[in-house]
Amino acid sequence: MNGQLSKQISIAKHIVDGSITIDSIQEFQGMLQIFPNDPALHRAYADLLVRKQYSEAAGQSYQQASEQFATAGLLLQAVVCQVLKWRVCPPTDADTLKIWEALHNSKYHEIPTNVFLARLSQAELLSVMNAMELMRLPAGKTINKIGDEENALYFVVAGSIKATTYEPLRKTDFDHRKSTLYLSENDFFGNIYPLNESNQSQCYTETTSQTELVRISREKLIRMCYRHTRIELGIIDLFKARSNKEDMETPRAVRKVDRHKLPVKMNLKIWPGTAGHYGLILDGKSRDISVDGMCILLDTKYLNVPSIYKNIKNAKIEISMPSKAMTINVAGSIVWSNEVYHEEQRTMALGIRFEEMSPQMSGMLVVFANILNQARQS
Repeated sequence: MNGQLSKQISIAKHIVDGSITIDSIQEFQGMLQIFPNDPALHRAYADLLVRKQYSEAAGQSYQQASEQFATAGLLLQAVVCQVLKWRVCPPTDADTLKIWEALHNSKYHEIPTNVFLARLSQAELLSVMNAMELMRLPAGKTINKIGDEENALYFVVAGSIKATTYEPLRKTDFDHRKSTLYLSENDFFGNIYPLNESNQSQCYTETTSQTELVRISREKLIRMCYRHTRIELGIIDLFKARSNKEDMETPRAVRKVDRHKLPVKMNLKIWPGTAGHYGLILDGKSRDISVDGMCILLDTKYLNVPSIYKNIKNAKIEISMPSKAMTINVAGSIVWSNEVYHEEQRTMALGIRFEEMSPQMSGMLVVFANILNQARQS
């Protein structure tokens, strides 16, 4: 059974990333019966229905995907599904109100893109959505070269981007320091602020996998900000968030690969690595899991114990996923922590990077978490 489930998870993943194409509506519906709560799969199904010219059914699937993305805290993806829905089913006032309410009632506001979208008024949100251009690019596609004019703001909907910057070691030096940043879903790029200044790209930007982007041109941003000054304030906050390189780069190291939204109960043992501090035994729940790491939401009972959150960055951690049949233990390090809201309660989210493990072990970890999650739901 585990082998069959692993195969089905792999097929679903490849359908979402486009490496496997299902052209049969009936076959796709069978896959959705196995993974009814996968918003990316519903999005891919809606794309198929559009190709088959079933506009009304496509609109319903885009709506379902949008609602599931919003519930998972993936607001950019929720908005994109609405944009695609409106292409085949023109929106009503009720539709725009519904997506606006979904964004404002969302969680996971530690993500800068979520903050930007959730703070927009209904009119501002509609203006931003109308300005969005959706792009699908293959792996190895160059987006910007060094010296190109920066003329758009980009948001990563899916896939990954490699951004390479070359900086002179000294102002008068011809030798350069190379730095590389990997961007994944919900990240953004494009040095377009201030909007009234022309900037040249200092970065070579290319896709490292099949990637979907939202592009908003500088011209459209200028017109939007002229009508809605709060949009410009939101863009300023986006760039402020990006300027904190440590906060942006560390979580990204955990998010380089596909993540699975799997809420599974965890037992944690943390070694802060500070003299006089012994291992802490805590409870939590995973929010998402990948083969490289996971995000864990601690139980809310720990929030008022501030000593827990001191000196835990880069702390060693052992994670146990127990079930009646077996328990898997995984070692790793805490690479970031943020206070978040989950189910209307404040708690702490921890970003975990796993210690190096074999591909077989990392794959089994994701499959085991999926089995536990399905057992919890049944």
